[in-house]
Amino acid sequence: MKIRKAKGRKDGCSGYTRVLGNEELGKLISKVQSTVISNGTELERIIVSKSKEIKNLEEFIDNVTYENQEDGVYLCQKKILKKSTKYNIAGIEPDLLIFIVERCRICKVIELKDGDNFDTKKSQGEKEHLEQFAITFGAKIPFVTQYYICSFNQLDKKHIKEGFKNKFELEHIMTGKELCDLLNINYNDIIEKRKIDMEDNINYFIDELIKITEVKDMIVKKLNVKYNNCLPN
Repeated sequence: MKIRKAKGRKDGCSGYTRVLGNEELGKLISKVQSTVISNGTELERIIVSKSKEIKNLEEFIDNVTYENQEDGVYLCQKKILKKSTKYNIAGIEPDLLIFIVERCRICKVIELKDGDNFDTKKSQGEKEHLEQFAITFGAKIPFVTQYYICSFNQLDKKHIKEGFKNKFELEHIMTGKELCDLLNINYNDIIEKRKIDMEDNINYFIDELIKITEVKDMIVKKLNVKYNNCLPN
């Protein structure tokens, strides 16, 4: 996602303005934060676009029940789950449901995260929701149901476990690489695709930063001080 396309807060009343004491700088940082949040949505969209997507959950499960569904790995995203009157569980909607259709049917309930570090309360809440959904949803479908927290950019499960304050056991943790392998899509391709906007973002951020007169003057002053301190006596 490009920072230049983000909306951010326009009214200048964001917490960043209060922290930094500069309205224009506060607006810029607000756009950065908006981009960070949007990146999670973009990640899910990329994964879905490369997978065998379920368009109608009730129809899919009926086909599986009556053995009219081809074997394979299928992905159901949150918005499709929410449309189902039969399978949606109000208030608890995981990001992804991955159905493995074969002799032993498995449904993996997954909460997808771009980051890997969350506070204790949020981590505990994520676990409780996933557990509750897996039990309730699992009782309605002809699949063995398992749940996972997935930190897409972290390849070390121990780091993910620590980032979620040890609320998840390793058996309920999934890396982004494992998620992609499960869906038979290329993890590195997604990583590279997401790097495309990085150069534009850093250039845009610096350009916008030095447009702010107060900030530009402070940068120039500090650079001059540093330069002068490096001159020989």
